[in-house]
Amino acid sequence: MKRSFVIDLLKLLAAQLIVLHHLSAYGPMAEAVHSVWPSLVEHFYLDARLAVQVFLVIGGFLAAQSITGRSDQQHPVTLIQRRYLRLMPGFLLALCWVTSLVWLLHPLISGDWLVQAPSLHSMLAHLSLLQSVLDAPALSVGVWYVAADFQLYALLVLMAYWFKSSRALSLGVAALTVASMWGFNRYESWDNWAVYFFAAYGLGVLAAWSQRSSFDQLLLGAVLLLGEESLWAAPRVRLALALLVALVVAYASLNAQRLSRYQFNRYGSLLVDSAYAMFLTHFGVIVIFSAGWEYWQLSSPIAALCLCGLAWITSMAAGVVFHLKAEMPFTRWVNQPERWRLASWLPATWEPTHTASAVWMSGSAKR
Repeated sequence: MKRSFVIDLLKLLAAQLIVLHHLSAYGPMAEAVHSVWPSLVEHFYLDARLAVQVFLVIGGFLAAQSITGRSDQQHPVTLIQRRYLRLMPGFLLALCWVTSLVWLLHPLISGDWLVQAPSLHSMLAHLSLLQSVLDAPALSVGVWYVAADFQLYALLVLMAYWFKSSRALSLGVAALTVASMWGFNRYESWDNWAVYFFAAYGLGVLAAWSQRSSFDQLLLGAVLLLGEESLWAAPRVRLALALLVALVVAYASLNAQRLSRYQFNRYGSLLVDSAYAMFLTHFGVIVIFSAGWEYWQLSSPIAALCLCGLAWITSMAAGVVFHLKAEMPFTRWVNQPERWRLASWLPATWEPTHTASAVWMSGSAKR
């Protein structure tokens, strides 16, 4: 799939906003800046986290590129296994990085904002990407998103296995998206489950499929209108942003040829490619800078603001290094074809039947 300048730009901006959100939420430097510029810190704390909606829409958009609902689709277990093995190498390395830094530097850092030491329960919960569902303490910030992304992808794959045609799958995704907008997404008690986030993720899926046919375009338009109506019933800034981002990526998808002349240079593309690595590792950078702040007993708000800016830049650099020197080599090693045979007994493609679908759906009832 060719790179999309719009998708790359949205990913890059959203990743930077998430780092700024966490810089405003954790550590003594955030407290020092807040004492002088409270509105600045509160803006990044309250508003920058909305960038998660951008990631959710884009995640659905990119996932939809390889899932069509046709009978020649690869088997669900194969697709889910592949997604897990793509997410986990960087995820595990980043958890080792963060927990090691917290263990080494926590004697220097005051406050209760540091993550807890890993236990067997929390480690197993993170390995299964069920830490939120199992109520296990997070070993780093943002790890809930990785679990949510995996749940959403698995749910989409299972829906593709259930529905026999591309049109039926589009209708099924649209129905669940609307159900999330009007129901699940309105209640935070659902926020450990994929259906809570499907309002945004499903919009991304439908935006990607809108280039397939006029039917899919009309379906996306109908869901967008129903989403707008749901805002009247229960106003949510996060849903309004998801609707806007879905419109933008749908427009970019339908006008890909005209927009193809816009591209990042290789340095910008590297920042985009390392966005996931930066997302996983930047909390470790915050821990390091916070330890330095405490060790040198700094207190100036100006110094705090400068250190926050330096931590931001360092997070980008650390993300690039982690992506090139750790995440990519480890991911290649883990994903060597001969290393894993979990789904080797399964057929390469599926031919959905009601009986087989019932088995798969009952096996994923909790999700």
